[in-house]
Amino acid sequence: MFRRLQRVLRPIDPTDRDAGLSIIEVMVAMMVFAVMSVGIAYGIANTLQLTQSSRGRETAVALASQDIDMLRQTAAASTAGIFNVVSKAGTSNTKTIGGVTYQIDRAVTWVQSDGASGACGTSNGKLAYKSVVETVSWPKQGSGMSSTTVTSAIAPSDAVTDPGYGTVIVSAVNASGAPFQGVSVTITPVSGGAALSTAPLPTDAQGCSYAVNVVPGDYSVTANVSGGIDTNQAQPSTQSPITVSAGASSPVPFVYDKASQLTLRYAQTYGATLPTNMVTVLSSSAGGLDTIKPWDVTSSSLVVNSASTPNLPVFPFTSGYTVYAGPYSNSTSASTSCLSPNPSSWSTPSQTGAIGVSPQTVNVSPGSPSNASVMMGVATVNGVKNRYITAVSSANPGAGDPGCSAGMTMKFPVTTGDSATIALPFGTWTLYSGTSFGSTTKNEIASNASNVKPVTPGNVNQKTALVVINYDNTLTLDPRGQTS
Repeated sequence: MFRRLQRVLRPIDPTDRDAGLSIIEVMVAMMVFAVMSVGIAYGIANTLQLTQSSRGRETAVALASQDIDMLRQTAAASTAGIFNVVSKAGTSNTKTIGGVTYQIDRAVTWVQSDGASGACGTSNGKLAYKSVVETVSWPKQGSGMSSTTVTSAIAPSDAVTDPGYGTVIVSAVNASGAPFQGVSVTITPVSGGAALSTAPLPTDAQGCSYAVNVVPGDYSVTANVSGGIDTNQAQPSTQSPITVSAGASSPVPFVYDKASQLTLRYAQTYGATLPTNMVTVLSSSAGGLDTIKPWDVTSSSLVVNSASTPNLPVFPFTSGYTVYAGPYSNSTSASTSCLSPNPSSWSTPSQTGAIGVSPQTVNVSPGSPSNASVMMGVATVNGVKNRYITAVSSANPGAGDPGCSAGMTMKFPVTTGDSATIALPFGTWTLYSGTSFGSTTKNEIASNASNVKPVTPGNVNQKTALVVINYDNTLTLDPRGQTS
């Protein structure tokens, strides 16, 4: 090579045959050699990488096929074996071969006779077979991950349900939408049908449970787990009636999770007495409005006050809750609408320019405690010793009050002292007192308006000879400008 370069770069002088290569010739030769070496090295590296990738892909396909073969054996072991063919996350399904760790992610879904598919089965079609998608991933040389996918279908060893019978498909997911494993399932006949010969197993890793060979009829299906609750705040969760038909499936989906323990603190800085019969409303963007009773609202002697901290289980919606004292309802029907208890419904600016602000959202988590401070209006009423106070929402709401057309009546236990500090949902109220629980014998403001004074923002609307308004002799408790 050097001789050829010499001939090109410097013709041979017959008189100088013993002369060597010049420095320029050597540098050019080295440059040519370097260029050739880089190309050769790149080719070798690329070949090695392709070889490793090909070897990794072959290994991945073999692992996926091996996993599918194992599932086929499981399904063929018994009629119920197909129910043991379930999904498995790659993070918990790994194998190391030749120093390389492979993650085998298995996704299994039922395919039904009507073409529907889902983790547990979603339609009334018969359970036909299971579709299996195996995705195997492994690290690339350098960085990143490679993956390959193998799909297959696995049929049960025999028909899942005998002719003339039906199948009940129970699915359970938690608040985040993930499968909820370990939920106990109970199925009992309601009309027709018959008791199950074999109780369904708790939900599996995909949140599924099945009852096969179920006699046609109507059934009650209950899902339960210790400390669990559903989106309707029910413990346990029951759906009824579920109709089972011959040759068909009956899907029963549950949204169920571990309850969060919510502690409620009402008007906690005011030392006030709360209405014994008052309900509380929990609002969530995912679950809507839930009316709850944190204590025995039927009692005439129970004393609930700002120091009380009722605790109740609630479904852990990821959106959390906003809590309202009183029967708040945003219904468009006049007979059920009650906007006053919601501070944010007081959207008309007050004389100081303040508007109502929605209470802070309370975040809740499955199985964890949480706390909510519940805003209320507070007032003092004098001259009511040994009397029962009753507050009735006014049909003519005060200035800025969005009103409660459905109406509210709040009853208090007997007052032992001359003066009572009471907490009420926001709104415009007529205050009464009497000698029995819930009595409305005496209008306190009409009798002596000076006996009633708001502690939180509000007004006593007294009827006088000079001032006549359509909400006379009432008390307006106004959330605008109130912070606690």
